[in-house]
Amino acid sequence: MTCFCSARTDSLMASLRLVPPLQGLVPPISVSLMAALSASLGLGLSMNASMSASLGANLAATANLSAMASLSAALRAALGLSLAEALKVSASLHANLAASINGFNANSGALLPNLGFLANLQLSLAPLASLAGLMLGLQATLGIHLGAPGAIAALQARLAASAALKANVAAHLQVSAIASLLAALGLPATAQGALSANAMASATASMTAGLPTLGNLNLLALLAGLLPMLGAIKLALGVDLRLPNAAVALRAALSVLPLSALAALAASLSASASVSASASASLAASASANAAAGLNLAGVAGANLSAVASIAMLLQVMAMGQLGLPAGSCGKPCPLALVHGAPPMPSLSAKTSI
Repeated sequence: MTCFCSARTDSLMASLRLVPPLQGLVPPISVSLMAALSASLGLGLSMNASMSASLGANLAATANLSAMASLSAALRAALGLSLAEALKVSASLHANLAASINGFNANSGALLPNLGFLANLQLSLAPLASLAGLMLGLQATLGIHLGAPGAIAALQARLAASAALKANVAAHLQVSAIASLLAALGLPATAQGALSANAMASATASMTAGLPTLGNLNLLALLAGLLPMLGAIKLALGVDLRLPNAAVALRAALSVLPLSALAALAASLSASASVSASASASLAASASANAAAGLNLAGVAGANLSAVASIAMLLQVMAMGQLGLPAGSCGKPCPLALVHGAPPMPSLSAKTSI
């Protein structure tokens, strides 16, 4: 069984305290301007607009599909299994989730004095994480590296091709929220896919029934917000802010970026971004309604998956923070080591012995 390990938690907190103060180190970066530029370029816009439209039309089904997709991604990150695969060994999965929840609940009390520190760290990282997200989006979607010569000119050329850009955004919006979420679960947007989704929702509800209640969700949410920020910054800028030389490395990484020109470009687009987003939302509403028509997702909508989102968040934190270990294996006193009788999850040792 996998425990939310106290020894690993201590190491995580110690590493977070190594993040250097960013005030004066990072030039002013406007989160809203970065978001406006992302919207104008169509980065990450289609799914958000489509999700909003679909939630309005089919709130319960879409919310539960989203929770199941998040849980599937978290299970794959933490245990190497999709939700469909994990449900085939639901007894083992239930036991492992119970151990992880109990481990978090047992250790979270010691972390509560750090709430203020974690909240302030998240706030200070937000602008840099927003820049990192934009950089990753530009690389993945448009093939533009912000630190490369001519990056701003390439962005301006992309924005100037407004007709082609609108066509590109409209094409992306044809993928509805429900179809995308079904695909994330490995299911087609067909009647058979809907039938499988209903069965998967019922099995997920049964598997999560009787699990311990997760406490201290504010603490969990802070960790779940911080770790992806640090991951995005490391991936985009090549800087691990938890290493001793982080300040020097970050200053060097930012020095090659055209931040002033980027801010000026984003400011010029800020007013038009809301118009673009509004038009895209209308397209998304139509696409989502058409894709969802004829799919019977009553079983998904009616399933009690209220605990799934927080469980997925816990698994994501454990995977990103490398906090999961087999109970009792860290050498420290661990009450979960006294619990016997649950078979190990497939791929568990390979994923938790890092």
